[in-house]
Amino acid sequence: MLMREHEAFFPPSENCAIWRYMDFTKYVSLLETGRLFLARADSFEDPYEGAWSTAGVRLLREQSASGGIPAHAVDQLLTFASSQQKAMYLSCWHVGDHESVAMWKLYLQTSEGVAIRSDYEVLAEIVDKSPLNAGISLVQYIDYDKTPIPFGNGFFPFVHKRLSFAHEKELRVVVWRLDNVNEPQIPQDATFTVVDADLKRLIEAVYVAPTAPLWFGQLVEQITRRYGLSAPVVRSSLYERPSY
Repeated sequence: MLMREHEAFFPPSENCAIWRYMDFTKYVSLLETGRLFLARADSFEDPYEGAWSTAGVRLLREQSASGGIPAHAVDQLLTFASSQQKAMYLSCWHVGDHESVAMWKLYLQTSEGVAIRSDYEVLAEIVDKSPLNAGISLVQYIDYDKTPIPFGNGFFPFVHKRLSFAHEKELRVVVWRLDNVNEPQIPQDATFTVVDADLKRLIEAVYVAPTAPLWFGQLVEQITRRYGLSAPVVRSSLYERPSY
């Protein structure tokens, strides 16, 4: 179930193209399971994942020092935020009309990878059909030393990132385990959760990495057809020389 008009989420103002870059094994897993994979937030490399900005914490400390907020309340808030890394699950997408060289390099360890192209409205429809409570938000990129992240909701730290990551142009599906205490429940020790997806609706096109060998593109085509998908398989032309 998609949480709409939630104060902590920033959905696109209009439909937009979205991309999911992945290695071949993750692509095959997606085809085999028909499910979107959401990783637990503490598995991400960014050490600031789910953290409040330093500017916001500094503001809280100042308010505490002036008697506005008890010091123990500030400590409890920060401890709670840290613990939520193990309760928040994320699926990350890139927003853009075209392929991104930066995303190919960021998400692929080898040349044998793919990117699936979809759009926001289709993803939102899929999430809305899930029994899990979930949100979708554009990530807000801020200077953590200057801009406080709002403290009004525990989701806010998970939809903000540092300016150094702005090239990712990220859109996230966000699921909070504590917001899903009824069936289906997410086990407390689960390192991931999943959302069922209609892949024929979700996958509009499959792009093969620009540095992949020819045989790999043919393999991606074969596997895609084997799972009954008619989406075009496109070999990326990002590194091809221009012809006039």
